[in-house]
Amino acid sequence: MMKWMGTALAAALLVSGCAKVEGEKFVGHWVNVQTQEETMDVERNGETFMVRSTTPKFFSRKPQTESYPAVYKDGALQVTNDGETVNFVIDESNGQLNTGGEQYRRVPAK
Repeated sequence: MMKWMGTALAAALLVSGCAKVEGEKFVGHWVNVQTQEETMDVERNGETFMVRSTTPKFFSRKPQTESYPAVYKDGALQVTNDGETVNFVIDESNGQLNTGGEQYRRVPAK
């Protein structure tokens, strides 16, 4: 009985380790294709995600970072800001992240 349970546990761990984690394709460092000054970092936060958006302030041009919670649902990363939800999707043809109004490309983190 114990040998059978050990085998079942090993099989379950093997299957769970090979399973693709939903939303993992969004994780990384992204740069706006229009302006290199705007960046976005998507990180896993347990079962959810955290999006850190860095943009230059209007007058001083100093970088300002804001964080937004997000969840993966129906193939999109749903990002919430002030009660409004925006769907981020990755364009399969070019690998760019589409935020609805902006396009970002993945780059190695600094």
